[in-house]
Amino acid sequence: MDHEGASCVLVVEDEVLVRMAVADELREAGLIVIEAKNADKALQVIESGTAVDLIFSDVQMPGSMDGAELAWRVMKSHPEILVILTSGNVQAETVSNLTRFLPKPYTVGFARRVILNELEGANRCHRSKSTF
Repeated sequence: MDHEGASCVLVVEDEVLVRMAVADELREAGLIVIEAKNADKALQVIESGTAVDLIFSDVQMPGSMDGAELAWRVMKSHPEILVILTSGNVQAETVSNLTRFLPKPYTVGFARRVILNELEGANRCHRSKSTF
């Protein structure tokens, strides 16, 4: 499959079956997907210089930081990277001031639509800004 010009999504989820299901769905949509089992691993990917367009991350995970802290750090150091947080145990209000929030449970098809819409919105914004 040719990935030239495809957006790259970093899926951060400690539940392996959830992570694999979302990653597979996004790959079928033509996206490049990197998987990370926690926020620490995700931050390593970002700090390595890998070009990531969007992070789709669970909030509650094992490790030295949760998804909300990951989102905060990434948005501070890499504001061009879109972030969508998800959780079944966190109220939207607690993270909605940070970024977009998708409550669990969700279907992988719905998650795919949310991610694609977010990427498309960012692409429209970049295209319109480049014409000035």
